[in-house]
Amino acid sequence: MSRALLIAAREYRQIAATRGFWVVLLMIPLMIAVSQFAGKLITPQASVAYVLVDASGQYAPAIQHRMELSYQRAVLGDLAAYVQKWKVGSASPGAVWASGPRWFSDAEAQTFIAQGGLPAALGQIAPRLPADATPFKSAEPRLYIPVDPPAGVPIDQGPDAFGAAMAGPLQGDVVTHDGKRPLTLAVYIPKDFGASADPARVWSNGRSTGPLIDTIRAELTGRLRAQALQTSGLAPAVFTRIESLAAPMTIANPPEGRGRAQVVVRSLLPLALVYLLLITVMVTGAMMLQSVIEERSNKLMESMLACVRPSELMYGKLIGIGGIGLTTVVFWAACAVGAAFFAAQGMAADFLKPSLVALNHPWIWGAMVFYFLAGYLVVSMIYLGIGALSDSMQDAQAYLMPVVAVIMLPTVLMMAATAQNPNGVLPHVLSWIPIYTPFAMLARLGSGVSQVEVLGTGAMLILFLAVELYLLGRLFQVSLLRTGQPLKLGGVIKLIRQSEAV
Repeated sequence: MSRALLIAAREYRQIAATRGFWVVLLMIPLMIAVSQFAGKLITPQASVAYVLVDASGQYAPAIQHRMELSYQRAVLGDLAAYVQKWKVGSASPGAVWASGPRWFSDAEAQTFIAQGGLPAALGQIAPRLPADATPFKSAEPRLYIPVDPPAGVPIDQGPDAFGAAMAGPLQGDVVTHDGKRPLTLAVYIPKDFGASADPARVWSNGRSTGPLIDTIRAELTGRLRAQALQTSGLAPAVFTRIESLAAPMTIANPPEGRGRAQVVVRSLLPLALVYLLLITVMVTGAMMLQSVIEERSNKLMESMLACVRPSELMYGKLIGIGGIGLTTVVFWAACAVGAAFFAAQGMAADFLKPSLVALNHPWIWGAMVFYFLAGYLVVSMIYLGIGALSDSMQDAQAYLMPVVAVIMLPTVLMMAATAQNPNGVLPHVLSWIPIYTPFAMLARLGSGVSQVEVLGTGAMLILFLAVELYLLGRLFQVSLLRTGQPLKLGGVIKLIRQSEAV
């Protein structure tokens, strides 16, 4: 065993000294680092500014109030979900946000504003929050910020003069109370709007402002209808009551930790491990394959076999390549976990951290490690067997290309199927085919696989690894000294049988 460990140490040092290994090792940390800064560099500004001129003086306040209600309703929804998550609704049972997330009416949003809005609500729930509660952060930014017309833009000379003067400012940024924002929209409501055929005029710089335009149109339409109904004799109070009617509806969300959204969150890390397993075994397996072929072509294999047995050489190479894989995984995991829990934003913080938190069963972590290492060994032994049969890389390609296709294609199809339906037929079937078991079970771990299925596939996988190791040992026994004798696939079985006589 000591000689196998010496070979393993040599194999580890040889692969670790290659550039390809360092490229693979640093690939994931580099992707994480880029993701931490990509949001700031490429994400467009969430909120924009707009100018609203109401020559009639009748509509601008209603439009601004509508925009504020829409924003406060979104904040109220996020706050209600936050209160439900941390179970702090008892801080103010009568508050509109205390009974959980739902659709909030204009009246409820207005009540929320009258009660002090978000600052007052956070002050009420702060004493009851648990120690591990994350700070509240609304997912809804203030998308549209009203600003005054830029200096020099006429607002009393009609819409044509206003629109011509706004052409330049619409191409730049303006200062708002939230900082600089792009000015994307200018609206002019004529003095006799509603009493004549003159329309409200809108100028845009081409940026998507559809929701803002729709809100302005809806508010103007509502005001015109109210005026028409009032003219017809309907009292304003009656119209207001009719307008505030909304269909009552309750929505039963799945309990926390269940439902499609939670399944997606829990599946992020296992699916990522499947991708990493594919990348790792293909790259490091190719390194090991090239190493074996070079040793055979340089006649170094004969010298090594004069000092060690073929089985010791095989074990040494497997241990060495296993150490390379374990080093890669541990380094990647340390970088990912560090970025997830210590970075304020980025891919790791936004996606990996929720997945790490959602996988709250200790046995799942053990299962992920087991399936990853087992999958690594399954494919590594296939590469090692190809190396034992090949005299050159050209010979190896004849075996390698179909093997890679057989492994990759069903795995990629299985991952796509798992993302859509973790309990579908293809993921279940591949879970019980040993060569695909590590990939399929890793992909399904986030969707609630039973411990019985984990134990069953795990036992089958251990048995398959033992058989694979036995066959690989017999293949090593007689194939390493065969040079200049290319083998067809049918000759592999014959070669393994011949090892009984050696």
